[in-house]
Amino acid sequence: MEFKKLYSSIDAHAAGEAYRIVTQSPIRPVGRDIREKAAQLSAGFRTEKNLLLNEPRGHRGMHGCIVTDSAGADAGLLFFVHDRVSTFKYEGVMAALTALLETGNLAVAETGEYTVDTVTGIHRVKADVSGDEVRAVQVESRSAEVSGEPERPSVRIDGERDYLIYPLPADIPAIELNHLAAIADWGLAKTRSLTDEKVPFTGVILVEKVADGKVRTVTFEPDGYILRSPGADTTLALLAEQAKRTGAGTIENDSIFGSPLTAELTDGDRLAGTVRTEPFITGTHDFVFDREDPLEQGFVIA
Repeated sequence: MEFKKLYSSIDAHAAGEAYRIVTQSPIRPVGRDIREKAAQLSAGFRTEKNLLLNEPRGHRGMHGCIVTDSAGADAGLLFFVHDRVSTFKYEGVMAALTALLETGNLAVAETGEYTVDTVTGIHRVKADVSGDEVRAVQVESRSAEVSGEPERPSVRIDGERDYLIYPLPADIPAIELNHLAAIADWGLAKTRSLTDEKVPFTGVILVEKVADGKVRTVTFEPDGYILRSPGADTTLALLAEQAKRTGAGTIENDSIFGSPLTAELTDGDRLAGTVRTEPFITGTHDFVFDREDPLEQGFVIA
């Protein structure tokens, strides 16, 4: 075997989303700022990105993150994802910060506050650290805009990510595991229909009201992939819609597995809010790129 390239990464989960934080690799975008580096990463390194996203084999839900220097923040983050997936997610910021703190690649701040540079700007993030373990990370959205009809509102998060909210249809009794097949079929049909109609969207949210200030959701990405976790953007979108409709400032969003994520309103004018969760590291990996591998970019099992 001829070894061509070696990659090292830390895998971490935040609010149900999986991230591969690349700590060492030949992928080294250069530039004066994070946007120039992101443009290089987006335009090139296709084989390398596919290798990292598809190994271990067949993981459609994996997201990639490369840590880079930033002149104006504690760390810079460059994200790469599968096709038709939102490049930026708050879960990525939370997962990467946790990985950096718990592995000693970022010093723990006495204030518990950190700055993270991304293509969407610099985000201020709070982390509770006890000993060598991150207990919780909190992020705050910049804004939300609610539009559309009451029966199908649309929410734009941070001026760039659009979510369409649908109530649970009558033929699906509840967002529960024993109805997962019907839920998945609904989401696939809905995303295909919206795509055919050329409706732009980041995600489709299917929501079941459980009680005042409490909902249960699943979210579908444009390719029909189901996100069974509550989701930071999803929860922030529901918070904004609820705040505009009722003025309530807190919402609890349960997943189909019963794992909750809570969002709190911080600015009623901007409909901005915070979400807080405990990310955790799931493992570390070393990947070797072998030029003799006939499946050099990995593959995703349908």
